[in-house]
Amino acid sequence: MLYPRAGVLFPGCLPEPGLAQDRNGKPPLISPVHTHLRVGSRGSKLALVQVEEVQSLLAGKGTNIPFDRKIYSTRGDENKAVSLTTSPADDFFTDTLDAALLTGDIDVAVHSAKDLPQTLRDGLAVFALTRSLDETDAFIGKTTFDRLSAGSKVATSSILRQQQVKALNPRIETVDIRGTIEERIQKMHDGCCDGLIVATAALKRLGLEKYIQSVMPWEAAPLQGQLAVAGRAGDTALRELFIPIDARRNYGRVFLVGAGPGDPGLITVKGVAALQSADCIFYDYLVPAQLLDHAPHAEKIYAGKRKGSHAMPQEELNRLIRQKAMAGKTVVRLKGGDPLVFGRGADEIEYLRRYHIETEVVPGISSAVGIPSRLGIPLTARGVAATVAFVSGYKHGEDEHRPAPLDIPRADTLVFLMGLTKLDQIVESLEASRRPKQTPVMVISKGTCPQEKIVSGTLADIQQRIKENPLEPPVLIVVGETLKFYREDRDTPRRTRILYTGTDPEQFRAYGEVIPFPMIEITPAKPTAGRIKTLLTNLSGYDIILFTSKFGVKYFFELLAREGYATKKLRPKIFVAIGQATAGALAKEGVSVALAASVETSEGLFQEMTEKLELRGRKILFPRSVLPNPYLKQKLTGQGARVDELTVYDNTPPAKRPLPVPEATIDQVVFTSPSTARNFLAAYGAIPRYWKISSRGAVTSAFLREAGYADFDELRNTH
Repeated sequence: MLYPRAGVLFPGCLPEPGLAQDRNGKPPLISPVHTHLRVGSRGSKLALVQVEEVQSLLAGKGTNIPFDRKIYSTRGDENKAVSLTTSPADDFFTDTLDAALLTGDIDVAVHSAKDLPQTLRDGLAVFALTRSLDETDAFIGKTTFDRLSAGSKVATSSILRQQQVKALNPRIETVDIRGTIEERIQKMHDGCCDGLIVATAALKRLGLEKYIQSVMPWEAAPLQGQLAVAGRAGDTALRELFIPIDARRNYGRVFLVGAGPGDPGLITVKGVAALQSADCIFYDYLVPAQLLDHAPHAEKIYAGKRKGSHAMPQEELNRLIRQKAMAGKTVVRLKGGDPLVFGRGADEIEYLRRYHIETEVVPGISSAVGIPSRLGIPLTARGVAATVAFVSGYKHGEDEHRPAPLDIPRADTLVFLMGLTKLDQIVESLEASRRPKQTPVMVISKGTCPQEKIVSGTLADIQQRIKENPLEPPVLIVVGETLKFYREDRDTPRRTRILYTGTDPEQFRAYGEVIPFPMIEITPAKPTAGRIKTLLTNLSGYDIILFTSKFGVKYFFELLAREGYATKKLRPKIFVAIGQATAGALAKEGVSVALAASVETSEGLFQEMTEKLELRGRKILFPRSVLPNPYLKQKLTGQGARVDELTVYDNTPPAKRPLPVPEATIDQVVFTSPSTARNFLAAYGAIPRYWKISSRGAVTSAFLREAGYADFDELRNTH
């Protein structure tokens, strides 16, 4: 939906004579159809206060329109003996209001948003959700919650709240309670319980904050503290009236993106686009680290899940995703494989929908189909297999020390995910389902990745083969006759596998299968306030600005943007770049490059600068990394130039290197700088002698020689 600006009259909308003007002297907004609104609500004091709040919020946005209030009693109001723990109808607190909207008796209804049905009746829509006054739960009692003695009774009508109370203190007894806030407080005073759990926002709206003894630590019900305005779905003009108070117009959106089966090249184009648009990414342990490079500016939060080990509980993950989206962020939930195959994607979608947060699923290639396909194994084949079934090796809630038996579907080909630790149960279950002992079985570890390992056998011997050749998760298990299509010596020649230790592998794609394995981590430097002041003071006096990496460009211009410096002032300067990638980064900043070195090394850059530029007497600014590399400054100073270096980014070893070096599958390693080689040797001790070594530039080559490596190629025109 497109949202008009608050304070703009809708087509055909005329101000009602006699209505006050807003503080800008403009006539207030009113509906193009109505000069007043018939507003329905329940009859409690809280419900009436909520109607007043909506009217006040509209007035605060310049829309003053009279409300004709109509009171309705819902089934929830008339049947207070019915416990909410018995799961009453979805519209228990909205039924009569919904009917009044559909018959045209009222124009809109105002609800506590958490009372909305999960599925609205056909013909109805939520026109607005207001910002939450307070989304917490509160405890009311004679003492604080943590001081309640064993056997104390805490009243709440919610099953979820009862479970949360028991989780905090199992010695407390929970009891049902119904009624308005005032009625429930009176029941407590009459001795039915020792305390109540109620919505904090309700107490605040009623001016009853004095009763709050404790604010509860759990996440309360979805939409708690928010108000909802519901109306007829086709009433577009009236719907637009409430846009200025709809909190959802400032929400971001969430993408659930499938990262594919392991090879980072198997993510979809739309998945990459979602990453590039992201403000925040929550990613799993199965996600290739290099996919995060598509979002250099995004906040990245690890939310990995493995059997028996969760970096973040699902409830906390859901809450953080919601909070980021409600703060206006574009959020990507990046998951291995496809986001809706054997994961918690469905739970995340359901959770976000309850908060009315826009959510889009970007499908991914599931490992269940992607890995067999990559190996040339059809899951179905004419005359061999007509059906295929996918089975999770793990059941929710099962005791890992007492694995649950598996239900084996009737299908020609079976694919088991998350089944490595359940191999024994899988084999037993397959034998019990009368599968022949000679049925082919293949166990694939880290499929489509350089570390891929395969163990093949039959039902009769696969367990022994796995004992002799242990595998690491993630593992896919394929069972069926189509495995006979697999050929270990596939006819397609394997491309050269290149381990790339730098940060920009794209220029090597033409030379083979590039495996990004960055041995440096780039982060912005933090110049002192004094250094920044000096830079801004002296910036106009430089003749040449020199860049030797795209990161220098990125962080230099980000620094200027933070300080509010107009970069158009720099256009008369001479900009020099070490190569096309760096020149391209400058072009994106709207800068014309006078010189882009064709030999992309410090030596090549210096040579072309001496040939094409007058250097004597020139003042040169050199934004660069924190690592020392005196070559250019020394050489340029020797030509009579004055060079001022500015550290704009840090170059450090990667914070974590979770994957072992895939020694057996690598043909060539490329070191792009002394730091990539230094960090690799520090982390792994030595470069495997079977690898061909390539070095970018003379400085990197000199480091490798000092480290004892003499047999390598020196690259000059690539990154």
